[in-house]
Amino acid sequence: MLEFTVTAKEFRRAVSLILSGRKDHMGTDSAEFKAVANMLELSSVGTETQVDAEVVQAGYARVPLPVLRDLKKVAATYKQPRLHLRVDEGRFRIESYSLANPGIELRKIGAKMADLPVDAGFLDTLAMVKLFSAEEIAESGLAARVLDAQEKATAAIEGATTWLSPFHVPREEVRKLLEAQLSKRASEVKSNLKVFGAQDGRPRGVGRAKVEP
Repeated sequence: MLEFTVTAKEFRRAVSLILSGRKDHMGTDSAEFKAVANMLELSSVGTETQVDAEVVQAGYARVPLPVLRDLKKVAATYKQPRLHLRVDEGRFRIESYSLANPGIELRKIGAKMADLPVDAGFLDTLAMVKLFSAEEIAESGLAARVLDAQEKATAAIEGATTWLSPFHVPREEVRKLLEAQLSKRASEVKSNLKVFGAQDGRPRGVGRAKVEP
């Protein structure tokens, strides 16, 4: 559980910032709530903001973006200057309003290992696979984006193979071409990672790496 009180205006501003520019990623991205000491940190892929808060119970939770969008509408109906919020497994409460959703998850507080710009392309997203483990990608909230990029890459390979079939170009050659581009991009990303507390271009325990466009 995490429980906190925030200024209503600042909470609505923070939520609007997280939702901004995410129309194409509502089904893959999630919002992360981290309440510690006197601060609420709200983040999603490529975006992070902080709000002063009175934290009753520190904790960390992940909320699907469609749920966050609904919470924004609910928050707008309250006229008082401050809002009391509580997050439990599968449930988010704003004042007396309670919203249940299985995608609302309580998680251990830890460092986010990787990040991407909100509008990151498929190549940058796929590069994460070569730079981070599956667990690190999942903990960073990027698993759904990576899976979506992998599915689109597979579809692109199949499509290119079909178009090139009159020239007897095998599927494996098309796959190798994409793999070469992916390896090149991963190398570029690794050299540009902004990492704190890292060795050899990889995060170690703390800090976060973010792909820069």
